[in-house]
Amino acid sequence: MTENPQGFWRRKAILAALFIAVVLPAGVVSATAASPEVAWNVTFKLENENKFDAVAPSADGGLIAIGSTLSRTSGKEEDVMLVKTDGAGNQVWLKRLPGMAPASVAAAADGGCIAGVYSVSINETDGGGEYQGTSFLIRLDAAGEEEWREALPGMKVSSVAKTPDGGYLAAGWLWNPAGSENETTGVLLKTDGNGTPIWNRTFPGTAVNTAIVTSDGGYLVGGTSSPFTYDMGDGFLIRLDADGNTLWSRNYQVPVIFDLEETADGGFVYSGNYWYGLVDQDGDEAWARKMEGFTGYAVGIQPSGGYLVAGTNAASGEGFVFGTDADGAILWKMTFPGNRVYAAASVPGGGYVLAGIQFISTGNSTAWLAGITEPGEETEEPVPTATAPGFGAAAAGAALVILIATRYRRG
Repeated sequence: MTENPQGFWRRKAILAALFIAVVLPAGVVSATAASPEVAWNVTFKLENENKFDAVAPSADGGLIAIGSTLSRTSGKEEDVMLVKTDGAGNQVWLKRLPGMAPASVAAAADGGCIAGVYSVSINETDGGGEYQGTSFLIRLDAAGEEEWREALPGMKVSSVAKTPDGGYLAAGWLWNPAGSENETTGVLLKTDGNGTPIWNRTFPGTAVNTAIVTSDGGYLVGGTSSPFTYDMGDGFLIRLDADGNTLWSRNYQVPVIFDLEETADGGFVYSGNYWYGLVDQDGDEAWARKMEGFTGYAVGIQPSGGYLVAGTNAASGEGFVFGTDADGAILWKMTFPGNRVYAAASVPGGGYVLAGIQFISTGNSTAWLAGITEPGEETEEPVPTATAPGFGAAAAGAALVILIATRYRRG
């Protein structure tokens, strides 16, 4: 999966202190019967505000998460925070990339990673201002040392993936005209193993949020054709062959698609704002399920043949993950008061990792990772839900909901 939650965004942070009564004891993870268990959870911080936007399992059994760190008092722009952990979330290394914003991360075969990041500038004009930016693909080795970086001028990267030939895939959109935020053109870019572009394909009037390599060597991209309003019916999928030629394009009732995964029979499961669904290899819809008020930033496939959807409740601001049967009916659900889920990934050997943000009592936030088991599995040392760190909310207290506006996600 890719990673979780949105593209070029204006950091007009609108803080709404909405106090909501907590109906569970402090630290409790709300769960239905037969839910997975929380195996571990950890947090990371460098400044006042920290979060993870994407996470991926690394080739050596660990995890790589990318997010941001921001000091409210310094007046500086946010920086990228890139963290490598072992399989239980213990830090191996942490890197800070100044003056950049995070988008996505993918594992490399040597235990390192490829990170997709971007920087944004605003050129003041009589009309207010024009957004311009440059994205970068940054290759790091297993020790977190930078090997190379490739600039992608004019592109806002939202998703990166490794291709079978040793190259990389970058998806996102272009700012046009002349850096205007009012129109976007979706783009899919194929590079070689050093990040040098080989070809690109554009999709006018769209924003691409996610892209995957399909089992036949082609590609599938998903996003929206209304990136600033998320209008119903504007979520789309476009399938391409190995050379980037379009095979089919379909729109669905979902306003925006944030994540995709290919199924064993060659179909595709997707998640987005208010909806998740399944299509066949030709893009014809098998079923779609509505989840009113919920945003699914991540989707995955369970060994049972069902699906996993993770994201955030727009009303309460709390994170969730649920599992379904093969027809999309929900079988179990977990919620995380005080946390938001922006990304999720399957972990080799079973289970999943969730990534996002944890709000703390001071009004600050930490970047958060949690490992959960497969449904029915038991942890060797189960996390006591009454005192599990990282899901904090005082029993009689309230959760501070921070609304981060005008952001494509992965928010």
